[in-house]
Amino acid sequence: MKTKKKRDKSYLLLEEQNLYRAFAILAAPVLLSNLLKSFHDFVDTFFIGRMENSVSAQAAMAISWPLLNICMAFSTGFAIAGVSVISQNLGAGREEHAKKYAGLLLTLSVLIGVVINLFLYTCSPFVLHLMGAKDAVLQQGVTYLRVRSFEMTFMFIFTAFQAVRQAQGDTVTPVILSTAAIVINIVLTGLFVEGFGMGIFGAAFATFLGQFAIAPICLVLLFWKRGAMPVGRQDLRFDPKRFRLLGRLALPSAGSQALSSLGFLILQAVILDYGEVVSAAFSIGNKVSNLLLMPIMALGSVLAAFVGQNIGADNPKRARTSYLVSRNLAVGLSIAGCGLLLPVRRTMMGLLTNNADTLAVAVEYGFWVLATQPLMALFQNYLGVFNGSGNTRYSFLVATVRLWLIRLPLILFFKTFTEIGREGIWYAMVISNVLILFYAAYLFRKVDFKPTKGV
Repeated sequence: MKTKKKRDKSYLLLEEQNLYRAFAILAAPVLLSNLLKSFHDFVDTFFIGRMENSVSAQAAMAISWPLLNICMAFSTGFAIAGVSVISQNLGAGREEHAKKYAGLLLTLSVLIGVVINLFLYTCSPFVLHLMGAKDAVLQQGVTYLRVRSFEMTFMFIFTAFQAVRQAQGDTVTPVILSTAAIVINIVLTGLFVEGFGMGIFGAAFATFLGQFAIAPICLVLLFWKRGAMPVGRQDLRFDPKRFRLLGRLALPSAGSQALSSLGFLILQAVILDYGEVVSAAFSIGNKVSNLLLMPIMALGSVLAAFVGQNIGADNPKRARTSYLVSRNLAVGLSIAGCGLLLPVRRTMMGLLTNNADTLAVAVEYGFWVLATQPLMALFQNYLGVFNGSGNTRYSFLVATVRLWLIRLPLILFFKTFTEIGREGIWYAMVISNVLILFYAAYLFRKVDFKPTKGV
């Protein structure tokens, strides 16, 4: 009996005494998946960087990402809410309730995906023009976004599937599927961009095909009768009460993601005002730093499941301790990663561009963004606690304050009233990442680690 129990993921979440071991087992697959995602972005940029018009293409991809993230914010918001309510119900032993929330989450994800597909395809030229994109950057940005728009519904299905499985403590299955999508993506990106000369269209189309390939498998696994917590057709029915609770938790998360992405959209417009070289360099620097940031985010997502299930099981002490363990792991990982990446950043970034000016600016930016990754480790762990405990409004507050009340005003101040130039962007990012931790620590003290009302 004990052996069977230890194989159950809920044992790791709720009972495993060595929390470092439990985190290592559950976070390792997600960490690997996020690393592969970062590597895929790296490969994308590598092939785009070898194109003749690489600077404009990279600038187009950089300016497109905030708009993509705004669209994906709604799916992410409902997924975060789903992890919270499903994990709390499972921790309390209410599997039938958890299945109802899983079915509702899937239904909403499909509907939102279709709406976002239509919006993104239709409005991307207008939005990119407003951001200041023109000529080759505008043309390539519209191409990239329109192809990616058809990926939204399939991506949202996977996001819902991942949330349901992570709430159960299953971090392996989503990673296997995500890895398959990434491998397909990487192979096809090289084939389409380098082999067939399809340029930025090829990069976007490869991403779509990778996501399209795994969506049917996600649906089969969600409905498989012999699977863990199978969803039935009756669970897909719209339930106003459950929708209101999911919406109450999802709206702050979605709002946080959307406002952050809108802020980064404005940030990209400001950066583009410094020229295509700075915009391309900003994108390259982020691709390298994401090799470190994505594993840190993996720990934060696993932490949300730990906190949610232990709150549901009425074990607030373990929920609090899981935060400390995740924080220690994330900070240690980020410090070690900084030590590895900082000395070789020029070499790595040199693989992503054939333009000397772009490389020089990317190396400069890379120093600041990599050196401050330990701060992001602390920030992501606060988000994990807020989301897992159902305090998604706190996540909304810290994300909004960091970007809208600190970072963007500082960037505009440095740009308007000083002669610092592009370095003002890097300085504003560092200052905002430091100051927001004080506010996040204050909100953390208000988390009571009690079940969310209505769950």
